[in-house]
Amino acid sequence: MTSLGWTRFNDTPDHELQALATQFNDGSDVTAQSYNHHETDSSGSKQQPVRVRDVSSVVLSPQDLPRPSYGKPTAKTRFHVLHLLAAGTSLICLALGIAVVANEKLSWHLGVNNRQLIALGFLLGIMNLCLGSVTPSFFLHLEARLGPSTLQNYNGILLNQVFSSRLSVLWRLVIALTLALPLGLSVAYKTFTGGSSAMTVDPGSALGSRSYYGMFAPPGLQLLGEKTGVSLFSNATLPFAVATSRYNESESESEPPLPTQAQAYGYNILLLNNESSAILDIPQSSYVSVVQTLLAGGESWNVSASVYATVATFNHSSTKDKNTYRKYFNTFCDDAVASSGAYSHMSMMNDWSLVLLNHPSPGDQSLQYIGLTTDPGIQKLPSCSDFFPFARLYDINRQFCHGTWSITRGGIQLVDGYCNGTVLPSEKQEIIVHNSLFLGVWYMPSLVEFLGQFATSRNTSMWTSSYTATGLAAMVWSRISVLNSPMSENEINYKAPKELGHLTGTEAGLAYPVKDTAQHIRPTLRKSGLLYLLLAIQPLLILLMLGLTATVFHSTPLSKGFGLVSIMSGIDRDSLDHLAGATLSGQLSKSLKLVMRPAHDDHKDVIEYHVVVPSARERSMGSEKLATNTIYH
Repeated sequence: MTSLGWTRFNDTPDHELQALATQFNDGSDVTAQSYNHHETDSSGSKQQPVRVRDVSSVVLSPQDLPRPSYGKPTAKTRFHVLHLLAAGTSLICLALGIAVVANEKLSWHLGVNNRQLIALGFLLGIMNLCLGSVTPSFFLHLEARLGPSTLQNYNGILLNQVFSSRLSVLWRLVIALTLALPLGLSVAYKTFTGGSSAMTVDPGSALGSRSYYGMFAPPGLQLLGEKTGVSLFSNATLPFAVATSRYNESESESEPPLPTQAQAYGYNILLLNNESSAILDIPQSSYVSVVQTLLAGGESWNVSASVYATVATFNHSSTKDKNTYRKYFNTFCDDAVASSGAYSHMSMMNDWSLVLLNHPSPGDQSLQYIGLTTDPGIQKLPSCSDFFPFARLYDINRQFCHGTWSITRGGIQLVDGYCNGTVLPSEKQEIIVHNSLFLGVWYMPSLVEFLGQFATSRNTSMWTSSYTATGLAAMVWSRISVLNSPMSENEINYKAPKELGHLTGTEAGLAYPVKDTAQHIRPTLRKSGLLYLLLAIQPLLILLMLGLTATVFHSTPLSKGFGLVSIMSGIDRDSLDHLAGATLSGQLSKSLKLVMRPAHDDHKDVIEYHVVVPSARERSMGSEKLATNTIYH
């Protein structure tokens, strides 16, 4: 022991005296006593009492000296700053996620190379991080207020481990669900495919040239064959024939119903009604080819334009004045029989034949008589009187129409259109009324293939008139397209056939500039309310958890900082004996209850933690409630 003798101290606090003791070389015990006496100054006046300590009687050792504390006392708040930040961030991500899908312009720009999927995946990842910062605190409050409050449950929740030792089955399921939630969301949002986003573009600016429409063949068919028009006829009518064919060859009634409004087929057929069909002019092939180079996989251009069309319509004059109609027919038929190629017949080798009757070429092809008749023989033409009962008259002319095409990397498709019945001026009809087409010479086999079924297997079909109108319109259009229409942009202003006199191709309506509009369409996620709800799951869970924590569970004696430090700060040291043996393994052979009790100790409020064995008595012990606006140490 070291004796300090008498030492003079003036209001020296105890902790300074204790610090003085530590200055001695071996930490020996120090004794101290204190006295109060008065001193006088040199003038003899009495000064304040002086505290004098005799350190010879008080024993101080390092173990008895108080240690500094580093804990930060605080009162429990309803909302933690980090939790509010997580909620705000998740709501911002939700708004951005909805915009990424719902906003047409934004979704269109992100629709390239799966960037929309990447953006949503990133936002979902951030929302998952925000949710992960809130769930442990909420789960701890649940366990403390409603659960068994076992030490193992708290440990499993803090570690967020499904297979934590002695974690209850319920918490295993809850933690597993929270871990599986982001995985499920990341898979679920990718199932909303099949949507699209469109951006309006100016074709002239995008392509660097004016848009020309006309009686063009689609890309790849411009120079096909001998330019008879037959291959173009087959190519144009095949989609129509496929779409309107019978479902079952053995059932006569297994055919699709007639459309109730204008219906598009292929790249230029527009069935207007049961008795009228239009073949629309299409963009020039170079236009289509350039657009296709701008498109990525799955993308398309929807191009809309007012164009001309070749229209075939059933003529009802036979039902109005039968005598006048018959006289006109007889004159018409006699002229055709006396000419070459105006009265055509083809045997179907099954007691039926097809007859086509029109004006001699060159001449007016705007009227076409056609019919399926009994076969007089392979080499024998039916007489006009024999053909008359079967003849059906159709008008062929050029009209104003409007069409919308979808151009993809695979081709061009007419998707919608309408015709208002407005007939084009006379100069636009010249290619039909003054032309050398010789239709019967070239098209009889194709017409038999197209219409022959309505004499046999579909002889009661309601599609007969629709097929006939479509076949005649496609025949005239395809023949003029290969004979008279320009096949390249450099020939737009070529001179029309000599029969048309001085007319140019533009004046005759064969090729003409059009102010069209286009929408560039990209595949994106579907704009679905279910997708928006899926994106909102995590933010809604965050708001729900924070709301319950701030209201129902606010008095629970733990806060966001609950963990190893808070437990060790308030632990009942005597209760730690139950944990003996777990210094390395961290595992216990029995579930232990962690009891939390707010207490008032040494003029301050604290939270005491007790580790107890959950007997019947301890199981009934719950965590007590915190006092409001109280700072706990």
